[in-house]
Amino acid sequence: MINFSEAEFKCCRECKLGFESMNEDFVRMLDIARTHANTPFKLTSTIRCSVHNKTAGGSETSSHLTGCAADIACADSSSRYKILYGLQQAGFERIGIANNFIHADSDKHKPKELIWTY
Repeated sequence: MINFSEAEFKCCRECKLGFESMNEDFVRMLDIARTHANTPFKLTSTIRCSVHNKTAGGSETSSHLTGCAADIACADSSSRYKILYGLQQAGFERIGIANNFIHADSDKHKPKELIWTY
């Protein structure tokens, strides 16, 4: 892992989920995406325990629960473009776009080639 520290992959204060619970392939892809994007990725949500997922408004089938999803802060259109470019170059096929973050996941049990908005 080149672009992130293990400390960036934590759930919440109540549980002990962190980097070791993340899907290795997902983390590898995210690292590649950051390199292609050539802009910082501030991770706002990665692995989630069921309690944190519920309070965050995540679905019961959220990819965050299995460690193969992340939300990346996004403050402006230029950053959004760079992050999306990096994610697509790294092979992500499931991307959600909100006003202030971009969700990326590599959940093998969900439909591919999707970009949605919140």
